[in-house]
Amino acid sequence: MNNSKQNLQGKTFKGENLQNANFNGADLRGLDFSSANLIGADFSKSKTGMKIPAAVLVFLFALVVSLFSGYIAMLTGITIQSLIKSTEANLQVAGYITIGYFVIFIAIAFWKGIFKAINKVFFIMLALTIVLGLFFYLTGLGTGVGALRAALALMLMLLMFIVGTISRATAGTLASNILFLVVALGGGMFGKSLGGGLGTVAMAIACAVISKRALKVENKSSILRKIALTVGSWFGTSFKGADLTNANFSDAVVKNTDFTNAKLIGVNWNNAKKIFVLENNE
Repeated sequence: MNNSKQNLQGKTFKGENLQNANFNGADLRGLDFSSANLIGADFSKSKTGMKIPAAVLVFLFALVVSLFSGYIAMLTGITIQSLIKSTEANLQVAGYITIGYFVIFIAIAFWKGIFKAINKVFFIMLALTIVLGLFFYLTGLGTGVGALRAALALMLMLLMFIVGTISRATAGTLASNILFLVVALGGGMFGKSLGGGLGTVAMAIACAVISKRALKVENKSSILRKIALTVGSWFGTSFKGADLTNANFSDAVVKNTDFTNAKLIGVNWNNAKKIFVLENNE
C-alpha cells in the first residue's frame, strides 16, 4: 500500500494488514492504527497528532476545567480570609496556620509532585487540624470553628490543585506556550475576578509550574504526566496494540500519539521528533 504524502487525517486502519506499507510524508493526525500489522511500514517524514478541531476541543476542555479550579480557589481564598479577618484570636491563628500548611504543601508539590505531596503531607495536615479542633472543643478552650473552617480550606485547596494541575497539564500537551498560558492564568484571573484575591492567582501560577514540571521527559513516572498524556492521546494518532516491528519513523513529527501495548522492536527513530507520546513505559 502506497500512501506517500497523502492527507489521511481522521481515517481508520484499525486491525488491518499494512505490512511494509508506505506512509512517507503523510499527514496521519487523528488516524487510528490500533491493532494493525505495520511490520516494516515506512512512516518517515510523516506527521501524527491531533486534528485542529480536536486540539481546539482539548484546549476548551482544559480552559473550562481551569476556570472551575479558579472558582474553587476563590472559595478557598474567601474561607481563609474569613479566618484571618475574624475578631477572634483563635480563628486568626487557625487562618495563619492554614496558610503555613499551603506553603508546605506547595513546596513539596514543586519538589516531589502533586500526588506525592497529597500522600506525604496533606492527610497528615488534615488529620492534625481535625484533632486540634476536637481538642479545643472538648477541653472548652475553643469552639472548634476555626479548625472546621481550616479543614474546609484544606479540602478546597486539594480539589483546586488536583483540578487545576490536570487542566494545565492537559493544555501543556498541545505544545503551545500561548495556549498553555491562557489556560494557566485564565483560572487564576477568573477566581480573582470573583473576589478570591491575589492568592487565587498565586495558586494558579503554582499549579502551572507544577504541571509544567510534571510534563518534562525526566518525569516519566509522574501520575500527572500519565493523566495528561492519556487525555491528549485520546484525540491524537493511535498505534495502540499495533505491531510496528522494524517500522521507520525517521525524520517524523510524532505528537500526541498512543503507542501503548504496541510492538516497537527495531523501530527506526532517527531524527524523529517525539512530543507528548504515550508509550508502555509512561
